[in-house]
Amino acid sequence: PATKSHSLHMVEPSGISYEYYGAAAGRGRQPARTEMEKLAINPKHNEGEAELITCEEGVKQLAKIIYTLYDESKDKPFELEMSWLCEGSGWKHAGVPRDTIAAAVEWAKQQIEDESDDEDEEMEE
Repeated sequence: PATKSHSLHMVEPSGISYEYYGAAAGRGRQPARTEMEKLAINPKHNEGEAELITCEEGVKQLAKIIYTLYDESKDKPFELEMSWLCEGSGWKHAGVPRDTIAAAVEWAKQQIEDESDDEDEEMEE
C-alpha cells in the first residue's frame, strides 16, 4: 500500500474486533500473549527505549515462545508456519520462507537449552 503501514486485527468469538500489536489464539494463548508483551513490538509503549525488533528477529522470538510453551508429553507434534507483512515481503502478506523458519527454530531451541543449562547451574550452587 501507499502508506507502507500495517495493523493486526483479531475477531473474538463474541464478534468484536480489536487491534493488536501481537495476538495469539487457541490453547496457551495467555502465556504466549504475556511473552509477546515483553518484546519491543509496540511503538506507542516503546518511546525512548530500545529500537523496535525487526521482522526477522520477531520470527526468532515467536519460535522461541512457541517452543518454550510446547510440552512434548502433552501436546501433539506440529509444524511451525508463519506469515508476515513487512518491507521484506513488499508490504504484502506472505508466508515466511521455510529456511528462515528453520533457522529461527534452531536458534530458539538452542536459546531454550542454554537457559535450561543456566538454571541447572544456579540450582547446583
